Amino acid sequence: MVAALLSLHHDEHAFWARFGRVEHESLEFKESPYHIREVIPAMAMSHGGEIVLGVSDDRRLVGCPLNQHTLDAVMRRAREAAVDVLVTPLRVAAVQLTLVTVPRVEDRIVTTSDGRLLRRVGSDNVPLFGDEVARFVASRIRRRTRFRRWREAWRVSD
Repeated sequence: MVAALLSLHHDEHAFWARFGRVEHESLEFKESPYHIREVIPAMAMSHGGEIVLGVSDDRRLVGCPLNQHTLDAVMRRAREAAVDVLVTPLRVAAVQLTLVTVPRVEDRIVTTSDGRLLRRVGSDNVPLFGDEVARFVASRIRRRTRFRRWREAWRVSD
């Protein structure tokens, strides 16, 4: 878990062109870092993604500067899920935002602090239940096994 040293600067038009206004599997807007507890593990178990802090539900840039308070809150939630996130200050015109980049985690299962396995479906963090959990874990194991076989075959042919 690391905070980036470089700040990203955009004008408002460039910001919306870069991120778009519609949340989806790999994009979430939040006003503050206090409601990302489910987003981090859900994104990590899907395709990874970005959380922009300081954007209201009606897509106003309300600000959430990357200060010690914001960094501590983000890192606390990332640590709960054991996911290494990248935290970067982002300035749009005069508004300070915080960008949290969540990696895709493939080598293990990431759950919420209360043990739920979530996936991103659209802009929702959806829990897996019953057989869905078994199928998800089995697909991860199959994918990992195929990758190991491919890697071993590549090494042998080298």
